[in-house]
Amino acid sequence: MTASAFAFLGYWLVLPFAGLEIGLLAWALSELRRHEGDYESLVIDGDVVVLEWMRGGQSGRREMNRRWVQVNCGCVTRGRNCRLSVSSHGRATEVGQYLGDEARLQLAATLRCRLQA
Repeated sequence: MTASAFAFLGYWLVLPFAGLEIGLLAWALSELRRHEGDYESLVIDGDVVVLEWMRGGQSGRREMNRRWVQVNCGCVTRGRNCRLSVSSHGRATEVGQYLGDEARLQLAATLRCRLQA
């Protein structure tokens, strides 16, 4: 039964909760729509590392010298709640936000390997 049917039967207190539920659903869908175009791109091209991203409608781009790039990966506990960032000249940028912890650790190892080559 719908909330309006319960209200018709005399249980009118369900209407505020139904409204709250619809409002929360609308908010969740608007957040999903705001982040539908989010992405991260990291390209190693010769001596240049190019990092581009789009998060919540805000975009950014960084170009770094490959020889100065450092890969930093720190976890709160072993293999859990990891944060991955690339830094150059004292400026760090977090990457891999859309990855799980295991994938972030794998990406960190891959980046270190490719940057040394």
